[in-house]
Amino acid sequence: MPSSRPMRRMAALPLVLLVLAACLDALHLLTGSSAVAALAWHLITAGLLLGIAVAAAQWLDRIFAEPSEHTSVRDLGIAAVLVLFGTSWVLRLDQAGWEPSWTAVLAAWAGALGVCAVSLPRTTGRVRGNPTVSTP
Repeated sequence: MPSSRPMRRMAALPLVLLVLAACLDALHLLTGSSAVAALAWHLITAGLLLGIAVAAAQWLDRIFAEPSEHTSVRDLGIAAVLVLFGTSWVLRLDQAGWEPSWTAVLAAWAGALGVCAVSLPRTTGRVRGNPTVSTP
């Protein structure tokens, strides 16, 4: 049975694009540059399209190649991140030059924090080694 490890690595690129877009939103708030706002909107668009494509590929891989694997918390977290960035993207559609409103910026930063939460390594709650205490 093939491993889904390459599929997990494919999810990194869309998440990096989305986090970079959130950083560009902060830069736009500091500088007021409309070019930065347009670039952030395009990065969100690319990140969402790639994220949806990767999620669909993982879903198909899970259905046809790994029937015993269940949906993990990480998968649900990535779906929530895509929804948050999708909300930010939709809120920019009515704006001239795709300038983000405060709610769009907050949705993007909530998505960026979600990426950080999803990317944290999982701990099992076990102590990995037996620390030894030396007594004099």
